[in-house]
Amino acid sequence: MIIRQLNIKNFGKIHDKTLEFSPGINVLYGENESGKTTIHTFIKSMFFGLTRMRGKAARNDTYSTYEPWENPGQYGGTIWFNSKGHNYRLSRNFQKDHAFSELLNEDTKELADIDAVGLEKVLGNVSEAVYDNTVSVAQLKSVTGQDLVRELQNYMASYQGTGDSSIDLGRAMQMLKMSRKGYQVQADKKQKETEQEQQKLQVNMDYIAGEMNDLREKIAQIDEKEGSLGMRPGEENGALLLDEKLAETRKKRNRYALGMLASAAVGIIGLITSALAANSIAVSLTAVAIAAGLVFFCGRQQMKYAREFQKRVRMKNRWMSRQEKLKWSKESLKQDYDEKETDFRNLQEEYREYEENSYLPTLEEMEVQALNLAMETIEMLSENIHHQVGRKLRTRTSQILSEITGGKYQEVLMDAAFHMTVNTGDRTIGLERLSRGTMEQIYFSLRMAAGELLCQEESFPVILDDVFGMYDEERLAAVLKWMHKENKQIIISTCHKREMEILDREGIPYQKLLLS
Repeated sequence: MIIRQLNIKNFGKIHDKTLEFSPGINVLYGENESGKTTIHTFIKSMFFGLTRMRGKAARNDTYSTYEPWENPGQYGGTIWFNSKGHNYRLSRNFQKDHAFSELLNEDTKELADIDAVGLEKVLGNVSEAVYDNTVSVAQLKSVTGQDLVRELQNYMASYQGTGDSSIDLGRAMQMLKMSRKGYQVQADKKQKETEQEQQKLQVNMDYIAGEMNDLREKIAQIDEKEGSLGMRPGEENGALLLDEKLAETRKKRNRYALGMLASAAVGIIGLITSALAANSIAVSLTAVAIAAGLVFFCGRQQMKYAREFQKRVRMKNRWMSRQEKLKWSKESLKQDYDEKETDFRNLQEEYREYEENSYLPTLEEMEVQALNLAMETIEMLSENIHHQVGRKLRTRTSQILSEITGGKYQEVLMDAAFHMTVNTGDRTIGLERLSRGTMEQIYFSLRMAAGELLCQEESFPVILDDVFGMYDEERLAAVLKWMHKENKQIIISTCHKREMEILDREGIPYQKLLLS
């Protein structure tokens, strides 16, 4: 990118000022409070916008600091620049009630509302944080901030080894984590549901097992009762005993009935015979008495055994009733037991199926495993990328530092958090042990190297605002030579003449712009 011209209508203390820049080194010279920092802020605001803060923060924000007192409705200006082979004109008005932004491609005459489409593509996807921490160095801010560390780490997360950052590995990792979380929640939910179902099955099995135990005990009790009645197979049958007793009683009853009839018949026959034979009446009466006695005795015995017979009939009936009741109860209990046993086996089978399935991964668990594998692959790739990019950044930083220090410091070492040390060949030295001038050189080298790394799509101009205060003439000459060699557009703001004197002395061409 080349900034060709600025027209500042109304920005801070500057009104209606036009500045033209050349592609090489430009020195913007002016005394303190002449507006050099205002011009730097104007350039940044034109590219990245100027937002007003809210509340107390609005009192000292950039918007309020540079809001013009005179004619505040015209707060902004125009910048002409070249990017990716096209010439552009960018116009803005930052005044909140008359906000306006317009980007014109002067080659194709295409006009775009940058608030809608943005400037990212035109600027090579350079963010404001990258701009602030690489190509734009303001007063007292030559040391890099944490924003640069984050930008470099984000770049490493999306870097593809060839500089292609079209695939954002960091974003891909976040998406995979979110997706994995969703599947993991589903998997945990299913596992919890399965455990709950297994618990329900176990409770039901325990309950049915208890019922089966109760049924077995009841059947055992019936077996004992059946045993007391002689009903179990292989033992004497109670019904046979009762039938034998009934038969025996019946015989006795019938025998005494016959005896009674026979005695009566004998008595009657004896009485008739005595009468016909005209025997003594005493003898006849004796015979009749004996016969009557026998009839009476046999009658009583017959009645006795008749009652006993009825009693045994009733006993048999009660026994048969109990037998039928026990038999029916036992059959009913066995039927209930068989049903419970069937239910228990079905529950056992269902429980075993849950257990067998628990050893098999669910669809959600398979997805989680696949996502874990993908994340592990990305982590391995990211580690490799960090190594590659970190080495590239370290190598380029070391190269720039070596050039601007005349080979005194040839290697910069840095960890993942970009904490740096310098390798002198025989030992390493922490930055806190170096002079402020050397530290400025190291951070300048890092900024320039990071700028090359992060601005690969479009090389930005290097904009320096009074940053060489800690440089002696030797250091400053080395930096100016390096910037000239790199063939970049450089805009140096300064209140000192020594930059121009060194440029003149070294024969380095530059354009001088005076601020009054």
